[in-house]
Amino acid sequence: MGYNKRLPIMPNPAPSLSRTAGGAAFVFFCLVLVFDYADQGLLSPFVNPLLQDFFGTTANVVPLGWIAFVFTLLSAASTVAAGILADRRSRVRLCIAGGLVYGTFSALTVLAPHGQAGYAFFFVSRALVGLGMGLVVPAVFSLVGDLAAPTRRATAFGFMSVAMLAGRFGGFAVAGAFAGDWRHAYLLVGLVNVLLAASLLAIREPRRGGREDELREALLAGAEYRFRISWKDIGLIRATRSNFWLVLNFIDVFPGSIVLFLIFKYMKDVHNLEAPAMNFTIVVVALSGAAGAIVFGRVGDLWFRKDRRAKVLTALICNALPIVFMIVFLLSKVRVPPDATLGTALAVPGLLPLVLTIAAAMFINQGVNPNWYGTLTDINLPEHRATMISLASVMDMMGSAVGPLLGSYIASSWGLRAAMASVLVFWAVNILFWLPVLAHVRSDLDRAHAILASRASDMKRSLPSHAA
Repeated sequence: MGYNKRLPIMPNPAPSLSRTAGGAAFVFFCLVLVFDYADQGLLSPFVNPLLQDFFGTTANVVPLGWIAFVFTLLSAASTVAAGILADRRSRVRLCIAGGLVYGTFSALTVLAPHGQAGYAFFFVSRALVGLGMGLVVPAVFSLVGDLAAPTRRATAFGFMSVAMLAGRFGGFAVAGAFAGDWRHAYLLVGLVNVLLAASLLAIREPRRGGREDELREALLAGAEYRFRISWKDIGLIRATRSNFWLVLNFIDVFPGSIVLFLIFKYMKDVHNLEAPAMNFTIVVVALSGAAGAIVFGRVGDLWFRKDRRAKVLTALICNALPIVFMIVFLLSKVRVPPDATLGTALAVPGLLPLVLTIAAAMFINQGVNPNWYGTLTDINLPEHRATMISLASVMDMMGSAVGPLLGSYIASSWGLRAAMASVLVFWAVNILFWLPVLAHVRSDLDRAHAILASRASDMKRSLPSHAA
């Protein structure tokens, strides 16, 4: 493990002050995620206005597809780099740098000219925004891992999952409010992100490892956790066997991404839902997913106090149980009359249960994320967490890109019902990836706690008062 000798030993702040500062920092980190994802959520609603502005026609979506592809590619590359940097340097400064980069270039979008020159300008600006955004997520999750105790981490990550979801829908709302004026929508969101990045200058970086039970006594005595990731740590990371399965499991993104990708078309083609009823369905599903992330995050934390496998078990249940609700959803044959209003549609027998069924599936399934992040944080040492979260985030990006693509191919070959039914298969396969984690998580936690306990003893012995 890399041991950073340059870091000074600093006194620990008073507990009450630390809790207050930690709460304020957590709120700021959530806001950073909200507006980060709001910026990402602007592209989809503005597809037609952007195409019309750049090419005078909305027939060919491929140019914007390339923008989305390059954005994701560069964001993934910078995410991996940011994970390593966050485990070696200041994570708050990394967030500030990322926020200033993507906020500035998003705001500069307002200067994009019309025509194909505007497309080139927009292409470059979104590529740079992607680079900036990749710097933020691993740093933020690592910071929150040091703000929340192990028995509250899944809950904290549940709120962060809600922040990301709220950001997506916030981007849709901003796009709707600007009614096609995409330049000023990007300007507004970009300026807010710049302001948030500047506000982070007032945030004190939480102590690395500050919420670990083994380190608490040494840190209160004035020691500092100075370990940082190095090439020598690769063996230890690989020895933590749950890491492989938690990072590799990008399949768990497939079901949700396929459902969100096809739900509009499925509900229209199969159940004849028009915009009012469809918007109602999306809102109910989104709110259910947000509630599920918080509820099951808390369940994982409370259960974790009695069983160290609890977060893994909660994630397993949240993967398996939605299968039942999805089967019920797919068996429904309700069809809404043409041009039905929201009230008329909800009066159709079977429609409200249909909406509640898919909402229940998403409510339960969104409990996976906070417990997944919580487990990944718990089993890794403080100086490894951002790196592991960055690798897992990149795999998630891959899943988010491949899932809709697979869904579209299945739909074109065997129909929409088959594509939605494929979600059942992916949920079932995903369970298999969690079983090895269930088998290894206790030994991985024991290894991490033993290392931290040994380091705590060394840290206390290094204190001047102890030496005297």
